[in-house]
Amino acid sequence: MKQPELGKKILELRKLKGLTQEELVEQCNINVRTIQRIEAGDVSPRSYTIKAILEVLGVDFEEVFDKKYEPSKFDNILGVKSEKVSKQLKTAFVFGIIYFIAGFLEIFVDFLAFKDDWLFNVIYVFTKSISFISLVFFFRGFIIISGLHKNYLLQISTFLIIVFSLVFTILDISALYFSDDFTGVISFSKLITFGALSVILGIAFLRLKEFGNIAKWTGIFEIVTGVCWLLIILAPIGLFTQAVVEIFEIILIYKVLSSLKEKS
Repeated sequence: MKQPELGKKILELRKLKGLTQEELVEQCNINVRTIQRIEAGDVSPRSYTIKAILEVLGVDFEEVFDKKYEPSKFDNILGVKSEKVSKQLKTAFVFGIIYFIAGFLEIFVDFLAFKDDWLFNVIYVFTKSISFISLVFFFRGFIIISGLHKNYLLQISTFLIIVFSLVFTILDISALYFSDDFTGVISFSKLITFGALSVILGIAFLRLKEFGNIAKWTGIFEIVTGVCWLLIILAPIGLFTQAVVEIFEIILIYKVLSSLKEKS
């Protein structure tokens, strides 16, 4: 934890303990000016100073300042290993880029949809499969982030998006062998489903306040995208905002990864 968040946290804990600055410094052997500057966010104290202060406040250093991974019920399903969080976030970052590129290819093949061309069918199935696989590894990163930051709304919404992506990938591929009416029903259902899930996911991103503007704008664009899907008529705008969202999501994973490196 960096300044000024560190100072605010110590100030909050001191007040909860009911101590004045003078009473605190008497017990942890530092001067009043030092604690004033720490709480004001003017200086970054050494770890042993922080530990001395927290010991007086009766709070465990690791519990307050280290983000530990809390396994979720979806870890085994998605193959998340709590001891390899950083490595899996790197994988999520890479697959995020792959998913971003695959998304454009997926839109392209969806518009073509030559059902009577066997070569196109092969390309269509391949593109849909790559898009889904990359989404799984990409969004697995947000399952990990939800475990690090106790964001259960992010955890659930991410998992639901993965599940419904699998369902609609299967339906899209099946639609190659059915009528155009069936394709229309799938498209409508997809917009409504992912519209609702995007709004929920956007709210979850807004709760990642530790990451400031990048989390805020990711959440805002995710909600805007969801509303565009739900309104149907604004779906073309949703295609554009979805691309923006994916860029922000990739950057967000990179920021989380960077924050973990700083603590290691």
